[in-house]
Amino acid sequence: MFRGALLLAAAWLPVAGAAASAAQAPMVKPPNDPLFKYQWNLSAMQIPAAWAVSRGAGAVVAVLDTGIAYEDRGAYRRAPDLAETRFVAGWDFVDGDRHPDDVPRSGGRRSHGTQMAGLIAQTADNGIGGAGVAPEAAIMPIRVLRPDLSGSARTISRGLRFAADHGADVANLSIAGPTRSAVLKDAVDYASSKGMTIVAAAGNEGRPTVGWPAAYPEAIAVGAVGRDQMRAYYSNYGRALDLVAPGGAGDAVDTGYGPGDGVVAQTLKGGPSDFCFCFTASTSAAAAQVSGVAALVIGSKRAISPVDVRAALRSSARNLGSPGRDPEYGAGLVQARGALGASRPPPQDLSTRALRRSSGPSWTIWLTLSTVSAGLAGLAALFLRRRRRHRRVT
Repeated sequence: MFRGALLLAAAWLPVAGAAASAAQAPMVKPPNDPLFKYQWNLSAMQIPAAWAVSRGAGAVVAVLDTGIAYEDRGAYRRAPDLAETRFVAGWDFVDGDRHPDDVPRSGGRRSHGTQMAGLIAQTADNGIGGAGVAPEAAIMPIRVLRPDLSGSARTISRGLRFAADHGADVANLSIAGPTRSAVLKDAVDYASSKGMTIVAAAGNEGRPTVGWPAAYPEAIAVGAVGRDQMRAYYSNYGRALDLVAPGGAGDAVDTGYGPGDGVVAQTLKGGPSDFCFCFTASTSAAAAQVSGVAALVIGSKRAISPVDVRAALRSSARNLGSPGRDPEYGAGLVQARGALGASRPPPQDLSTRALRRSSGPSWTIWLTLSTVSAGLAGLAALFLRRRRRHRRVT
């Protein structure tokens, strides 16, 4: 058994031919979401240019987390900025039922799963909040973490196998621990063999080693950079790192960073129907955005297999460190339009996935995610509270 920490808050020149195609790509009209102007992270990843080619329609992203505010049921409410986001059936592996609703943390602290889902696919151009990376992708909510953000390797493994067996194209794992696990490795291997691209956070301890499961070869390990495109102080790094994405500079307010350097998405805060648009800084956020870019590529049908998706993301990344791949930035900063140009159409005859269940070993690990709160807890640009049918913006 181990206990690790994943710090989070609630964060144009690709290679060769990809650079030319990105420069010539038509730009779409900016969405009318009021927080879009604060979403520096989207332009840093070429998202507006990529939307001219793909918005993720046809791709399914499984979000393995604390659940998602995706339905109106009892005391639970669907997040307003996920109102037009498409959801497919998931599962709650914590409570063992068909309702993987996000449960807010105690003490008014914001929840994790809803915010990760929002970064991936919150509704764009609806006049509310901000835009997700892949607003037309479908989300499969899978609850594998408790409200205190703890979870076992066995539970996470069951969630991965469920996602692979039920048609998810991408699995987002904004989860990290310091020690490998055989049961989790088996699940990662299984999911990858079923054709699912796995994206995982490198971890937030600022260590020169990538956390698990991101360090497994089958996963795309994602670190975080700030608005200055320098490695965020908290972001783990090392030889296993594949890519970096905008995560924000966290609580480094003394160096001039503030909410403008975080990434913003809607989430729960204080109750099952109370929402805020909160800024976040973490490798969790960086991984979620790479999952969104993977959905854009898969939705375009230019790359389908995990190998091809990884190749498209890495070959088109903007180099930020030493020439070539390096431990601090991997292949570089993910570039969505470049990835769409670097990917290629899949073969015409694509085999369908067999829907079968599999179980793994039963020993347990713990993965704990702690909040980077200093300088960010009170920095939300906009709060949206909704109790039952009443909505109030403050």
